[in-house]
Amino acid sequence: MKEDSAIGNRRLPLSRGPPGGTIGVMRIFKGESECPTLPGAVMTLGIFDGVHLGHRDVLRQTGVWAQELDAPRGVITFAQHPRQVIDGRAPDLLTTLQHRLVLFARAGIDWAWVLEFTRELSELSAEAFARRYLVGRLRIRGLLLGFDSRFGHDRLGVDSPELPVLAQRCGFALRTVPPILAPDGQPISSTRIREAIQDGRLKEAEALLGRRVSVYGRVAHGAALGRRLGYATANLDLGREVRPPFGVYATIAELEGRSYGSITNVGYRPTVAKIEPGEKPDLMIETHLFDFSGDLYDRELEVHFVEKLRDERRFPDVATLAAQIRHDEARARAILKAAGL
Repeated sequence: MKEDSAIGNRRLPLSRGPPGGTIGVMRIFKGESECPTLPGAVMTLGIFDGVHLGHRDVLRQTGVWAQELDAPRGVITFAQHPRQVIDGRAPDLLTTLQHRLVLFARAGIDWAWVLEFTRELSELSAEAFARRYLVGRLRIRGLLLGFDSRFGHDRLGVDSPELPVLAQRCGFALRTVPPILAPDGQPISSTRIREAIQDGRLKEAEALLGRRVSVYGRVAHGAALGRRLGYATANLDLGREVRPPFGVYATIAELEGRSYGSITNVGYRPTVAKIEPGEKPDLMIETHLFDFSGDLYDRELEVHFVEKLRDERRFPDVATLAAQIRHDEARARAILKAAGL
C-alpha cells in the first residue's frame, strides 16, 4: 500500500510492542506502574478511535509544538472506551488499542502511555486528573487538545473558560486545535466514520480517515477449509473492531512492514461452514495473501479494503466456490494493479 504522506507518516513494522516495549521507534508504557519519566514533554490525551484526519491533525500539531520546544511528544490513551466503564454502552471500535498504537507510531509519536480506564479514574475531576497524572507523574510542559476534547468527571473541555485557568494553576501550557471539517462542513467524527463503514460507504469513510478503511488483528487458528480449496487464508481475530458489510473484497494485507495483494471474505462462509439449526454462526474475517508462503498463525496483520468484489453467497458445492474464488482473485489482482498497488 502506498503511504499517505499528507502528515509525514512513517513506514513501520506492524509488530506488537510488549508492555514497556516499542512499535517502530515509539515507546509504549502500560498501566500506572509503567509511567514514563519525561519531564518537559508535550502531550495530548484521548481515545482517538479511528485515528482519523481530525485526530491526526492533533497528533501532528503535538509534534510541531514539541519540535519548537525540543521536547518529547507523547499520547495518553486508555485501554477501555470510557463509556464501557461509565454505562456499559461502548460502541464497537474503529480501532482496537493495538491498532491505535500502530497508527500513533506512524504519526511520529515518541511515546504512548496506556491507562486502564477504571471506575476510580472516571470519578476524578479534571483538576485531580491533571495533578495526579499530567503534573504529578509526567511533569509535562504542554498539553494540546482537540476542539471537542473533555476529561474528568466534570467533563472539562476546551470550550470551558476554566480549562486555561486549571492549566495555569497546575503549571503547564495549553493549546487547542480547531476541527478538521468534512466536505459538507461538519466536523469529522468517529461516530460518522463508524456508520459509513457499517453501511458499506467505504470511500466516504476513507475520505474522513485520510487512509483506507482497515482492520487489524492477530491471525487465529481456523478449520483450514481454505487450504483444502487451494486458498490458504488468515483468520483474523478482531475483537470488537468495526468491519465492513458481508462480502468479498480486493484488499492489501500488511504484515510486518511488507504489503501483499489479497482478497478478503467478511461473513459466515455459508458454503463450507457447518451450521446447526438455530445455531448462530461465527462471523469470520478471512484473507488470502497473493504470492505468500509461510506460517501466519499468531502474527499480526492489517488488512486495507480497496474495493468490494461481490456479496457473500452460498454455492451449490465447493468446486463451484473454488472456481468463483479464482475469478475473485483475478479481478482483485487487476483492480490492485490498476490502482498501482
